[in-house]
Amino acid sequence: MNRKTKEGIVWQPKLAYAIWSWGVKTPEQMVTGMRDVRDAGFRYFESISAAVEMFRGTLDELKAIVDREQVFPVSFYFHQSGNLAQDVQRVRSAVDFLTAFEVKTITVQAMMKKGGGATQEELDLTVRTIEETAKVVNPCGIFPCLHPHTNTLVMYENEIDYILQRTDPHCVGFAPDTAHLLAGNCDPVAVIRRYADRVKFVHLKDVKKGKKLETVKGAEMEVEVFSDFLELGAGDVDLVGCLRVLKGAGYDGYLCVELDRPPRSHRESAFANKAYLDRTLPKI
Repeated sequence: MNRKTKEGIVWQPKLAYAIWSWGVKTPEQMVTGMRDVRDAGFRYFESISAAVEMFRGTLDELKAIVDREQVFPVSFYFHQSGNLAQDVQRVRSAVDFLTAFEVKTITVQAMMKKGGGATQEELDLTVRTIEETAKVVNPCGIFPCLHPHTNTLVMYENEIDYILQRTDPHCVGFAPDTAHLLAGNCDPVAVIRRYADRVKFVHLKDVKKGKKLETVKGAEMEVEVFSDFLELGAGDVDLVGCLRVLKGAGYDGYLCVELDRPPRSHRESAFANKAYLDRTLPKI
């Protein structure tokens, strides 16, 4: 959404927050995350597929929570396992859930591989899996979006290029993560510019350049939780450059802030990240 002022058109993208890091073991954890990000000024959220599983069979319960809290799901995050049939079935089983909330994008992470560095065979499997996923969700108006991520088969620039150049832009989108791109030795601005017309969802977070990422041991989520990502503006990512590329491309999707392990409480970091966006977006 854009707003016209005397100075010209002000870009007003929709802002979301990833709440999986509050926990996905109980509905109460999810509600706490929703309330914290709502109080910070975010009206939309993303979670991971574990949240879909948590409310399987009790969809009305989540609908009631969403209606009460007035924070709305706009994306869910699916991890590929390397088993094509299982990965596609996991998404297929979530379609009714996704359509019930009018979700239009899902974030798709390639199979985990410590240190990255995919073989051509592994990349070809990633292509086939996301293509088959697209066949399941595209008829419902949903885009599966490739998400580059540390310690996966799509971590480095050549891997991003390989997947996106071999998938149909009308069927498969791109969900860049500003910090994971830098951690994978990419130039986030350049990569986002190259595929700006494919971007359907964005993760915003910060990190120091050249930082070797460490995972948090004992994290309760069944995902890698990194301790080195930072609040917006605290690292070396050219966030302003990334945002300017998105604005210039006419991006009107969601900017989703994500922070695996904040330096203070999740709630305080949500407020700090919203303050950064409030200061920065009017200047883009």
